Amino acid sequence: MAEIGKGDKTGAPGWLSDCRVQARLGVLTWLAPFLVMAVLVALDPLAHTVMPTYHLASADWWARKNLYIGAGGLHYLPQFAVIFSPFYLLPVPAGDVAWLLCGTVLLATGIWRFQRAQFGPHIARIFLYASVFAMPLCLPALRKGQANAILAAFSLHAAACLVRRQWWQAAAFIVLALWIKPLALVMLLLAVAVYAPLRWRIVPALIALALLPFLFAPADYVTGQYRQFLANIQLCVTITEHRFADIGGIVRTFGWELPSGASKSLRVAAGGMALWLWCTSARRLSEPFRALWLFTLSACYLMLFNPLNESNSYVLLAPALGLWATAALEAAPTRKLGWSIASISLSMGLLPNLLHFAFGNYFALFWYPVMTVVFMGMLIYWFRRPESPFAASERTAAVLRVPPGGCPEP
Repeated sequence: MAEIGKGDKTGAPGWLSDCRVQARLGVLTWLAPFLVMAVLVALDPLAHTVMPTYHLASADWWARKNLYIGAGGLHYLPQFAVIFSPFYLLPVPAGDVAWLLCGTVLLATGIWRFQRAQFGPHIARIFLYASVFAMPLCLPALRKGQANAILAAFSLHAAACLVRRQWWQAAAFIVLALWIKPLALVMLLLAVAVYAPLRWRIVPALIALALLPFLFAPADYVTGQYRQFLANIQLCVTITEHRFADIGGIVRTFGWELPSGASKSLRVAAGGMALWLWCTSARRLSEPFRALWLFTLSACYLMLFNPLNESNSYVLLAPALGLWATAALEAAPTRKLGWSIASISLSMGLLPNLLHFAFGNYFALFWYPVMTVVFMGMLIYWFRRPESPFAASERTAAVLRVPPGGCPEP
């Protein structure tokens, strides 16, 4: 970042240049919202939250009832009812607060862990900025207790493991993400297309995931729930209400509607395009940017082409925005890119709330996917620039090297 007066090279005032202060502020960025959310949930566990749906799923699982009740109920694998059971068994609201805490901690540690190897002694400052950029867009999902927050966190931890070549841990986190929501299948398919050591390790992890429910319920009940899950997913893709922030949210803003057949074809074609883009871009990028691009591309595809993508689902994209912004701000050639991405992230996190009185949620349904397209376009443009600090070469890799003399890790 450019120098702006006294303080460190970021332009921060002198007191903010202290690593301990930066670390505490970074933690506070996540802790303060969590405490507010915990109080709100404790006062009224049923208000503005999706956790009652999760409680019902766990209750139905142990009662051997059908988990799927149409478009308004559970859309996850049957395994989700098992993983949520510890929170269901806790008294209300303790279980709900614990679920919120898990989402907050996993997201914060995922951002820290991804940046730690890259920025070493400057991790406190980088973590603070990434948190400030990402947190506003994470808040709606965290407040409602949506599983998307934990899905984003597990996916981010998987990407951090790929950077470190921790193949078994990466496979475990990807399967954990799939356990939370089947949307993680997008990252799984993209990851095994490029990271060859991951392929044979993911197979036993997937087998374990598939067999897990049989440890907790009779075989006929489990297989029946698998069939109900597939039927529920087919039902969900036919929904055309104007309450989703995918590519259809842009079209519906202008009073149009994509025909069902054209919509499905577009999503399949976009999947093929995402795979091609990932395979071609991965060769151009060095780590950790290759793994970060995997996380980003998976999130962008889901934001634009998941037919049930709500505005709260953009918690999946928030860490990518924060991580790319801070990484770009650390290199002189991409400083403007960094500020642009930071502006996109903050606009997505703040503008829909500021303009809610005038447009309701309709502004978010349009603004989020539009900004996602802009964000992707900016990254793809910079991947192809010869001076790009993200490219896989010794010359450009040195651009983002952390200078000596940084603060020790807190």
